[in-house]
Amino acid sequence: MKITKRPPTVNGDKSVSGTRGARVSELARPAASGNVDKLQVAASTTQLRELEAELAKFDISDAAKVAAIKRAIDNGTFEVNSVLVADRLIDTAKEAVRKRPRK
Repeated sequence: MKITKRPPTVNGDKSVSGTRGARVSELARPAASGNVDKLQVAASTTQLRELEAELAKFDISDAAKVAAIKRAIDNGTFEVNSVLVADRLIDTAKEAVRKRPRK
């Protein structure tokens, strides 16, 4: 493969960048053929923001369970299941290794 400093030609043009010597007003105008590419993300962005706002209204925690844990901590009776914590830590480490990019 040969690497050159010049960009490849596009559609038979002499250069990729046709902006040399062009005025800003000429560049801002749409193409004469009427084919103008448009990127429409406003609708999907608005939809995502609305969904986020709706999801923020929901309480995903179990209030009774949280209260029970708080009482157990306050009373000094809360016990940590070390086997479960170790298992979850190992699972998390395995998943991180699987997702790591290979060299």
